[in-house]
Amino acid sequence: MDSKIMLESFLSAIDIGAVFESVNNYRKRTWELDVREILKHMITGKGYINLTPPQTSHLIFNNQDRIIIVDLRDVRAYGKKHIDGSLSKPIDDFLKEIYEGSFSAPSNNSKIVLVCDTGKLSKVAASIMIENGFTEVYSIKGGMRRWNRWVALSQKAIFAKIASCCTQIPT
Repeated sequence: MDSKIMLESFLSAIDIGAVFESVNNYRKRTWELDVREILKHMITGKGYINLTPPQTSHLIFNNQDRIIIVDLRDVRAYGKKHIDGSLSKPIDDFLKEIYEGSFSAPSNNSKIVLVCDTGKLSKVAASIMIENGFTEVYSIKGGMRRWNRWVALSQKAIFAKIASCCTQIPT
């Protein structure tokens, strides 16, 4: 296994603060979903695929013309840092579009990658999308926190010689 992938996975595994922060964020939001429904989708949601940042990089590189990346964080967080080419759709607005049927992919074979701050909200949204008929839905494990760590690790001088499969990560 590539050493930067192993290091990124280890750093993500010890980031338990992200889980606590995600729970606190739920309390602050005004959701149309109740807490039971959120937990149901977070814990038992099925049909979507969780990807690590290295797996996401590979997916983006190999499917550039068929990928839609949706950033579910608020507009301010998106403005600070986001994945190149992603769409900013705050979670409440995005879920409203899903339930109303107004969100649609440009083509039937599009792959939709969801990202939030910690990876928890994107799991909820991915599960809801699957329930509403979407088929190729992905969630980035650990969200933008883990993605940013992956990008930072990939840019370290020690890893500069290792070929990257991602257009998002300059080598």
